[in-house]
Amino acid sequence: MRVKECLVWARERLAQSCERPVLEAELLLAHHMQKERVFLHMYEDKEVQNFEGFESLVLRRAAHEPYEYIVNKASFYDIELYVEHGVLIPRPETELLIDHVSRIIEEKGINRIVEIGVGSGAISIVLARKFPHLKIIATDICDIPLKVATRNIEQFGLQGQITLLKSNLMDEIKEDVQLVVSNPPYIAEDFVLEPNVADYEPKEALFGGKVGDELLKQIILDVQKRGIACLACEMGYDQKAPLQAFANETGVQTIDFYQDLAGFDRGFILLNKGEK
Repeated sequence: MRVKECLVWARERLAQSCERPVLEAELLLAHHMQKERVFLHMYEDKEVQNFEGFESLVLRRAAHEPYEYIVNKASFYDIELYVEHGVLIPRPETELLIDHVSRIIEEKGINRIVEIGVGSGAISIVLARKFPHLKIIATDICDIPLKVATRNIEQFGLQGQITLLKSNLMDEIKEDVQLVVSNPPYIAEDFVLEPNVADYEPKEALFGGKVGDELLKQIILDVQKRGIACLACEMGYDQKAPLQAFANETGVQTIDFYQDLAGFDRGFILLNKGEK
């Protein structure tokens, strides 16, 4: 089967599972052929070898499996990361969290931070690349994210800046740090997710408890208990009011919320007493 025929076949099968079936058909065929997308348009009459292999990729995507798991890579910020089943696919919204943390690092001269829930390593890797002086301890409670993060950290040669640690939140961290950053699980356990998320992405990286904000509140308490100056977290769009009330109850100095590009509340920056 030729390139143009493969693309027509793939588009038809992806029409019900993808918002952009034309684009994803091209991406999957380019991946299968180990070529750039422009190659497909330049050589649309070229015969595609091992059509069965390409068919397998398309049928996986037609069953709602995320594209990133199929090709084992995800674009994030200015880098490309290896991903696999068992690790959360990094989202564009999390790039905003990095921008806010970057501002704090610059303004306060921070050089030691913790990331809770390292996942693929996306946040720690981007921050380490932006700030070569930065030392990061990144934790995760699950083995697969630690394995994947190790691979990505080594790919970018950041072993000297980022230390990985298996830990529930910060339980195993003994060092003093100046800032904590996290994109923790924050979805309520009864929230209905799309099939591509619910059926494939790790539940322990998605659901934060019955209400959803339980882990966020625990992180706030841990940061306060340790006397850490700053905390930056991603959160759910409907969690601003309860987190603001919780911050007021626990006596933090300030908590400022930020929105994503769609105008939804997406995260917060918290300063403990004594910080300005």
